[in-house]
Amino acid sequence: MLTQEANDRYTRVGPGTPTGELMRRYWHPIAAVSQMNDKWTMKVRLLGEDLILYKDRSGTFGLMEPHCAHRRMNMIYGIPEEHGLRCPYHGWLYDETGQCTEQPYEETEDPEARFKDKIQMKAYPVEQK
Repeated sequence: MLTQEANDRYTRVGPGTPTGELMRRYWHPIAAVSQMNDKWTMKVRLLGEDLILYKDRSGTFGLMEPHCAHRRMNMIYGIPEEHGLRCPYHGWLYDETGQCTEQPYEETEDPEARFKDKIQMKAYPVEQK
């Protein structure tokens, strides 16, 4: 018979748990492509973690944490661009790796600003099969 502690260690799959970290090393089907035919974003709960699945205008899929790194705006309302998903609040653009690639005001104020290079949201790779 397993102890409660051992049972929790083997069955909990949330972020930061031993089994959760192991399971994140493998591919998991999360949605049918047909579910994304009439929408750009979709909420997904996978291994105890809330995420946003999106398709940008080039047809690339991304899977990222649900809130913008800037002001925590819910990215379910994100605006699909040619190469990523734009936060509807202040317009920060993220690519499928979670990297911030554009910050509209900062680039206008200082074209040499590199702050965006330091912004990385948690994201997972997505493959369409």
